[in-house]
Amino acid sequence: MRHEGSLRRRILWAYVVLAFVLCMGFAAVAFLTIGAIEHQSLYKRFAAEAAWVVARHRDGESIELRPGTQLLHGNGIPQEMRSLPPGVQEVMVGERDFLVVTGVDDGGRWVVIDDQSDFERIERNMIRALGAGFLASLLLAVLLGRATVSMVIAPVTALAEAVERDVDEGLLPSRTAVGEIGVLARAFAARTAELRRFLVRERLFTGDVSHELRTPLTVILGAAELLVAQNDDRPAARAAAERLRRAALDATELVSALLLLARSPDRLDAPRIALRPLLERERERCQSFLTNKPVQLLMQIDQEVWVFARPELAAIAIGNLTGNACQYAERGEVTVRLTPGTLVVEDTGPGLPAPVRARLFEHRIPPRNEEVTGSGLGLALVKRVVEHLGWDIRLEDGPERGSRFILTFPTA
Repeated sequence: MRHEGSLRRRILWAYVVLAFVLCMGFAAVAFLTIGAIEHQSLYKRFAAEAAWVVARHRDGESIELRPGTQLLHGNGIPQEMRSLPPGVQEVMVGERDFLVVTGVDDGGRWVVIDDQSDFERIERNMIRALGAGFLASLLLAVLLGRATVSMVIAPVTALAEAVERDVDEGLLPSRTAVGEIGVLARAFAARTAELRRFLVRERLFTGDVSHELRTPLTVILGAAELLVAQNDDRPAARAAAERLRRAALDATELVSALLLLARSPDRLDAPRIALRPLLERERERCQSFLTNKPVQLLMQIDQEVWVFARPELAAIAIGNLTGNACQYAERGEVTVRLTPGTLVVEDTGPGLPAPVRARLFEHRIPPRNEEVTGSGLGLALVKRVVEHLGWDIRLEDGPERGSRFILTFPTA
């Protein structure tokens, strides 16, 4: 699991970085200490000792040097040390390390040398020991990190896998544990139980709506069709009955679509449908919005476009966009342009105010003191339908201060 791997890596890296920083700090202290010892205790003391030896030798006194220490003059000085500047320095001759003090007096150049091979060997062994300790500390940090991860991450991983599998809240691990894991598991269990109760209530509600609304809508639709048939000789009454029939038919289709919208998209079949018939039906339905208005509805359909979608849901998205444009455009044109993968609905209306554009696709109930105006309040439903279908919608500025809605979708 990706989240487990990420958390595991973070803990391991935390241990490794901590061990690295501590080892680097100890190594820096060790090197500084060794350098201070060499400079203060070794170099200075040997320089003082060499000065004392040279002074006694110049005065003709007998001197007993320490083992490994020599005083050399003139041609007795090895070739590697003849060009050394005055002072104390380290010189390597062959495989041996020497500490050399060089000087010049009335008798010529002199050097005092001391064999430091044993000291250098000890110093190299110390450096190797520090390196081995550094690597051992990193390895130990990795092992401790893995052990900590196994102990700390195991219950979190078990809980995450159980949540991902959507197990029953009573089967979630660590529900009785003490500490943060237990609190988290109990919170997940409580929230899961709450969501399950909500889904049950929603399922019962949608079932009741389906049963309670379909019957009266069917009665209204049948009565409206009967009125249409009985008023062939009275055009005014027939027109009113026809509007009633269309409203009942739209309400029936809307109820069916909303019930489909309440279901998960992966549980719905998506047949292959053509979009032209839906647009043609919307052309007829929108004529009532254009009565007595200088607005022309233009539909540009160059070719048939097929999609995989429920026709009821596709009709809601297309119908709301087209109906809003026809209803609120006061003059000019409403253009609906269908191309493969794109449906564009644009108008020459007044456009949408900035506050409305900022909350265009939000679903909200206006307060009682707020006036509900024709500003695209049904677009929240369009947004929900579009997301349910896996489509996309966006708003752009249209011609002459109007609006342009662009609906994009995968074609079949």
